[in-house]
Amino acid sequence: MASLSHSTRLSFGIGQLAEGIKNTSFGAFLLFYYNQVLGLSGELAGAAIAISLIFDAITDPLVGSISDRWSGPRGRRHPFMYASALPLALSFCFLFAPLDSVKEGDQLWLFVWMLCLTVLNRTAMTLYHVPHLALGAELSEDYHERTILVAIRQFLSTTGQLLVFGLGFGWFFAPTDVFKNGQLNADAYPPFAVTLALVMCASIWVSAWGTRRCIPSLPGPTDHQRNASVKQMLGDCFKAMNSKSFVSLMLGYTVIVVVYGVASAGTLYMFTFFWELPRFHMLIVLVSGSAGGLLGYSLASRLFTHFEKRDAMILGGSIWMVCHSLPVICFSLDFVPSNGTWLLTTFLATIYLCAGCSIAQVIVGASSTMADIADESELSVGGRQEGVLFGAASFAGKCTTALGSLITGILLKAIEWPVGENVKTAADIAPDTILKMGVALGPAVALLAIPGFWFLTRYDLNRLRVAEIQEKLRERA
Repeated sequence: MASLSHSTRLSFGIGQLAEGIKNTSFGAFLLFYYNQVLGLSGELAGAAIAISLIFDAITDPLVGSISDRWSGPRGRRHPFMYASALPLALSFCFLFAPLDSVKEGDQLWLFVWMLCLTVLNRTAMTLYHVPHLALGAELSEDYHERTILVAIRQFLSTTGQLLVFGLGFGWFFAPTDVFKNGQLNADAYPPFAVTLALVMCASIWVSAWGTRRCIPSLPGPTDHQRNASVKQMLGDCFKAMNSKSFVSLMLGYTVIVVVYGVASAGTLYMFTFFWELPRFHMLIVLVSGSAGGLLGYSLASRLFTHFEKRDAMILGGSIWMVCHSLPVICFSLDFVPSNGTWLLTTFLATIYLCAGCSIAQVIVGASSTMADIADESELSVGGRQEGVLFGAASFAGKCTTALGSLITGILLKAIEWPVGENVKTAADIAPDTILKMGVALGPAVALLAIPGFWFLTRYDLNRLRVAEIQEKLRERA
């Protein structure tokens, strides 16, 4: 297959805006909105997000498997991408705009609303994201260009992250007479969500339309895949996901990104109450983290030419763990500037820049290696199953926000964190409680990533082995 044009690469990558917007909104705002703003208990809010994983565990591989077997004039992946845009946008809007009767009702109704809309939104994202990921693996079989595609995709994902933070803290969460911290204003969230939903819908359609010219050259389903029974389909899925390479990668990646999800879910709590950052200070630190991600994705294609993908992931994840722990450790040693000052903002922005750059290597590595695992799977199973494999990868990524929010909610409940209208600033919370939160969401959580690095050391699919596999596939063809 010839090298991809710049327009094709960009069209493919721009679809990741939608996933970046959705993941950032879920990771940074969803738990905070329902728990701190609407008053839903931390464990119920976290549980609603975590329970949606049960549906993801079914829909992610199912959508992947169905798209692997789909046959039609618009290819295997594009029909699902087109169909997902409107349901994704609508469910996102209603998730951040509950009916007044729901907001004013008891905890149960608010929990049910959050759960149902979260499931609908995540299912709609699955309908788009899994085929989109699989499409990326099909666009090129070149070892290095796959990394470039992932880097472009994640660069655009981080652009979506910047858009969320920029619109949120630069416009919608402006302070009012009642709310010094605008992110505590419930009325700011519906227009914020509508704006983001429109961008997500547009980016998906642009991505699908811009890559349509590649459809004739993309691989289609094999006869075995078209005619497979449900039993055979499940058997093929099991074979594809039962390799040592796949298991080692997914266990390591999942552990690390779940810890990252806890950090993301706790970001607004830390910035609002632990560091007491003003709105624009908060925006600067968040943008610095996103800028670090952009830098990391830009450097990934070069870094991965010098390191094996596994080693680059371990290096990036280790640096992120140190960066996440460092601010609270320095605070406990009295090595940080006073809260709310520009000097503190500069310190945190520098740390977040490094953290964003380092975690980017884990994300790029996981997606890039998944395309290599698809080659290994084809050699053993006999058919391309990017949909199944990337469905599993998508599920692991969703664990970031789901399990991350659940763990954060449990931690907040354990330290008896106060919520509701009576909590507007750090002065409304006991200092000991704030310190417990900082330690729990900082160094204590970062240590949980260590088992993930051990799992990654078990992954042994390197560039030489991938070249051998692809040569055997060409001989077979």
